[in-house]
Amino acid sequence: MYSKLSNIRLLSIGKYNGYRSAFFTVFGWFTILFFVSTMPLVAQKNTIQGKFLTPSVKIGEPISYSLVMKHSIDLEVRFPDSTFNYAPFEFVRKIYFPTVTDANGISTDSTVYELATFETDSVQYLSVPAYVLKSGDTTLVRANLDSIVIKPILVTMPDTLKIIANTNYSPVKQAFNYPYILIGVGSLVVLALVLYFIFGERIRKAYTLRRLHRNYEKFSTQFEKYLREILDNKTTEKSLGIWKFYLESIQDIPYTTFTSKEIEEKIQNKDLTNSLKNLDKAIYGNMIDEATQQSLVFLQQYAQNAYQLKIEEVRNA
Repeated sequence: MYSKLSNIRLLSIGKYNGYRSAFFTVFGWFTILFFVSTMPLVAQKNTIQGKFLTPSVKIGEPISYSLVMKHSIDLEVRFPDSTFNYAPFEFVRKIYFPTVTDANGISTDSTVYELATFETDSVQYLSVPAYVLKSGDTTLVRANLDSIVIKPILVTMPDTLKIIANTNYSPVKQAFNYPYILIGVGSLVVLALVLYFIFGERIRKAYTLRRLHRNYEKFSTQFEKYLREILDNKTTEKSLGIWKFYLESIQDIPYTTFTSKEIEEKIQNKDLTNSLKNLDKAIYGNMIDEATQQSLVFLQQYAQNAYQLKIEEVRNA
């Protein structure tokens, strides 16, 4: 089964590029306009709705999910990016749509996500939140839970397959000597406990240091890849997301849910603040310049320093 799913994953990924752009062009604006015109405006003036654009899909095929939020004009709304956990779905990409404000001062923000799933559950569910920023506070507003049906891939077994019954008795020999097995297992447990009390702390430190090194190497490789590419607002956003995710893994700070202003208030580092502001301009204003590259290099150095401090903390613990 896993082998078949792996083959399906490879074939499906190859199909993405063929009709991804056409799919988004045809359904993207149509869906957003549909939800903008039909989604009711409740008393609070703030509504959010998430919906799959198709009722069913096969494993590995692209899935379009629309997220639309109506809110008062004084609120700033941000939708999740590639760093969000869309389980059981996998993020492929998303398309932004400009904010629309009507004569009553009600703004509409909308995004269409392209996702894929390789899980085998017949019905799968998703609820994507939005982050509402006002007066320095961030509020999580979650959309309704929507579902999509997964079409089966395996066909029904043919009726021509016959099962032959055999009710003959087959004697089974005892394969193990259980007393000796219990004695052996008990000896191993005692030996393991002795080794743990003698070398446990040293083993834990070695394992933690190895894991920290492996995670840093993974982060560094991914981050370097984006630094070598031609920067635009999307690659800049992905680089910042990777940086936030890595820093959150070694520090007790929720970087992935913090805005740049919240990080500034928490960290109190002037150079970091300036770098995050430059990256916000690049991501949300598409203002890519030399300062963008310099800011990413600073984030890389900041992550390296954080990694070294964590290593020293573990060694001295």
